[in-house]
Amino acid sequence: MPQSRDSRIAVWGLGLIGYTLAGELARTGRRCLVMDIDRNRVDQLNAGNVPFSHLPRLPQRYDAEVRDGRLRATTDAADLMSEEYSVHILCVPTEAQGAIDSTTLRQVARQIAEGARARPLHLVVESTVAPAWIDSVLHVACRDAGLEHGVDYHLGASPRRDWLTEEGRTMASIPKVYGGDTPEAVTAMETLYGPICDHLVKAPDARHAALVKVVENYFRYRNILIATELSTMLTEYDMAAVLRMAGTKWNMEQYHPSLGIGGYCVPLAKDYLAVEPEVLGLAEQLDADEGKLFDVVRAALRNHSPLGTIGVLGISYAPEMKIHTRSPGVHLARSLADQGARVLVHDPLYSDEEITAITACEPLTFPNGLAGCDAVVLVTPHSAYRAVRQEELVALLGEDCLVVDNLGAWADRDFPAGRRYLEVGGAGYFGKAATSHE
Repeated sequence: MPQSRDSRIAVWGLGLIGYTLAGELARTGRRCLVMDIDRNRVDQLNAGNVPFSHLPRLPQRYDAEVRDGRLRATTDAADLMSEEYSVHILCVPTEAQGAIDSTTLRQVARQIAEGARARPLHLVVESTVAPAWIDSVLHVACRDAGLEHGVDYHLGASPRRDWLTEEGRTMASIPKVYGGDTPEAVTAMETLYGPICDHLVKAPDARHAALVKVVENYFRYRNILIATELSTMLTEYDMAAVLRMAGTKWNMEQYHPSLGIGGYCVPLAKDYLAVEPEVLGLAEQLDADEGKLFDVVRAALRNHSPLGTIGVLGISYAPEMKIHTRSPGVHLARSLADQGARVLVHDPLYSDEEITAITACEPLTFPNGLAGCDAVVLVTPHSAYRAVRQEELVALLGEDCLVVDNLGAWADRDFPAGRRYLEVGGAGYFGKAATSHE
């Protein structure tokens, strides 16, 4: 791999991962060309703008790197195939319709292997992948194109693990795990990531590096299930409060019972893991267990209020992120509507038209629309919901209104008599309030 800080890097995929990686590399003097099939995203980046809108508060911007020519995007893959581009970083989607999918990864790997003229090639995958795909997709694509491993190409993996919407969880501050299948791949990745990451952690090879991300997400997935399961088993306890207190211990993360697990990372960890032959059947069993568990949690919600008019707040799976893949809010809205409720839905990141198209429910105007609801379910704790003034909120809620709070965003608020407040997994949520005995 070229050692010059002016070396040219090919990045495949102009989503969040590709955009921020190319931007950070461009800041260190590398010239990055990003390939994407979305013409609008490409045009937005080349105009110096953030190329997508699903993260409105993304702290990083790279307009200066665009202006000085170090960061550019294209829709023509041929632009990345010259001898100038020996380093190709794959930041492509590996899920589709809420399921893991290696199609794009396979297509791009084949395209590079068959078309790139630089030798040797250095391929690095940053996308979340099943570790088995390192061999079955990436190495196979190169071998089928007649490339010899260790001579014509070197392969590595370094899955992204920073939380890009928060200032303190960046590529620089979060340890960067990387692994290569040859010594040359390892050296190339150290040259690539050293200038933009404060702490590099070397894995034995690419498969081990890929497995790190899958295992991290799998732990989080199982722990959310455990937190929710505890709340369904120990119904006389305020399990949400217990978990908050447990989370104050130095080696215990804080988890919360919930109405579901959303997104395309954490809930799919079991599926990436289940590609390994040793754990076949794991995903199917966990999918069944997860479905039964969250059915119990949603059923408890319905037991507290008749199916009248219900307001659902939040369809994105996480605060301030316009992503609704596997969203608990979407699932809840649709299921309540199927049972006969009039469901009104709001999310500050989505237009009324988008909400109706996604949920098949009516849009709700927040906060004034709360006045017509028999129950309100706060699913996603967006800042807009956390910021609403208590006096305004209480004035809008009817005297017999039920408020159900999925993740405890309003747990520290005082609701007057008549407005029933329940935190999912908290005191009384499963029908019997927590008691103390002197």
